[in-house]
Amino acid sequence: MSDGIQSDPFSSIFRQRVAAVHDVLCGEDGALSIDSEASTASLLIAIAGRARELGDSRSAWLLFTALAGAMPEPDEVLSLRRRLQLASSAADAAKEALAHARTAASVRGVWNRRIEIVRGRTVVDVSFCARFEHNTGIQRLVRETISHWNSRELPMELVAWDRDQVMRALHPREFERVVHWSDPARNHNEEEEESDVPLIVPFDCDVVFVEVPRETVCARLAALAEYSGNRVSIVGYDAIPLVSADMVPALESERFARYLAFVKHSTTVFAISAAAAGEFRGFASAVAAQGLPGPHVAELSLPVDLPQIWETHDALATTPLLLSVGSHEPRKNQEAVLFAAERLWEEGLDFQLVYVGRGDASLTGPFDRRIAKLQKSGHRVQARRTVSDQELSALYHSAHVTLFPSLHEGYGLPVAESLAAGTPVITSNFGSTAEIGADGGCVLVDPRDDDALTAAMRRVLTDEKYTATLRKQIAKRTHRTWGEYAEALWAGVQEGDIQ
Repeated sequence: MSDGIQSDPFSSIFRQRVAAVHDVLCGEDGALSIDSEASTASLLIAIAGRARELGDSRSAWLLFTALAGAMPEPDEVLSLRRRLQLASSAADAAKEALAHARTAASVRGVWNRRIEIVRGRTVVDVSFCARFEHNTGIQRLVRETISHWNSRELPMELVAWDRDQVMRALHPREFERVVHWSDPARNHNEEEEESDVPLIVPFDCDVVFVEVPRETVCARLAALAEYSGNRVSIVGYDAIPLVSADMVPALESERFARYLAFVKHSTTVFAISAAAAGEFRGFASAVAAQGLPGPHVAELSLPVDLPQIWETHDALATTPLLLSVGSHEPRKNQEAVLFAAERLWEEGLDFQLVYVGRGDASLTGPFDRRIAKLQKSGHRVQARRTVSDQELSALYHSAHVTLFPSLHEGYGLPVAESLAAGTPVITSNFGSTAEIGADGGCVLVDPRDDDALTAAMRRVLTDEKYTATLRKQIAKRTHRTWGEYAEALWAGVQEGDIQ
């Protein structure tokens, strides 16, 4: 065994990983320790023997991750744990560990990085925000929350995924993209960065998922949640791909099913609204049929506030501006808004309509061609697929009203942001948007009723007293800040619930 290990071109990295696991497993409960100068083979036999002795899944999960350079899937953890228990000696256990890790290491293992086993700090997955400049709803939550946690110097480790196989520390530019998003001097280049950062292996600590993870990592996350011994917390945004599967591409529903295989083994889901909490509680209760407790679901609604980098702007629109913000997809109901606008233009009302939001070209293409045709007819309407945060802030403050008659939302961030800018909103009379609107400043309508939506738009355009009343209601609202949300989420993660 010794010769095989020493001939590996990455033997120094392998030894570092084995030694790191040895420090954890063989340092527990006064277990037998081996001198740091011992051979790699001796260290491997010691840790495999210790995992055999413990006979638990968390030790098998840790051993597999270190040896393979990849986090295991559930069946890989179970198989290794069972083989370790059946091994006749520590040396045989080491052979079993190497055999189980070999295939994963050769096919998907990351072998150019040392590992750091994190204990006593909260590990936070920020993969998407670290790698990309995109900054819509989920990304705004992540960056606002993490920036606040960082300013408080809370004990956390930010991680991204390396080749979708294992967590790693952030590169410097990635850290800036998450924590210092609003810094005008930071590098905006999305090209992949290279620096000497370690793989991160959480052990007996809190692991927080503030983003929705890619479906390609969900099997490894399911093993992490079920077998690693870590406490896993998730920010739960919605169950739209399941509950409203008819409104999303079939592939998205399939991906969400893989995500739920991870959610069902997590410790706590912090839902962003009462509506989202209801969806996740329904799922948690359903997994009882599998003999599982399911995650605890706590409601932690998002703030009605603007991100730190957004500023107050003087109204720029001379003609009433109707603003529709959101990704372009069927459930956002942009078609209903445009239909109502066309009816009001035919009545002779003078206003401009601006859409903001990206979308799949198969949807935005036909819609934008309709917009172009209306523009040629003299109507003031445009679809802006990409705007900066500063431009969006200016639009919110300049708008006469924001239109958000969505058919299904986990929260409805454009509603909250519009209200934070002092601008009334026409939105849906059910679910999370109705929750936000209950405190005033919103016109709640049935989004499936074209006449009701048209009437609401007509009234805010023609009844100045009514619109003024809505603005007065907004002024009386109590606004929780992003900082307060971040504080509550951190406390909830540490305590396992919202107090």
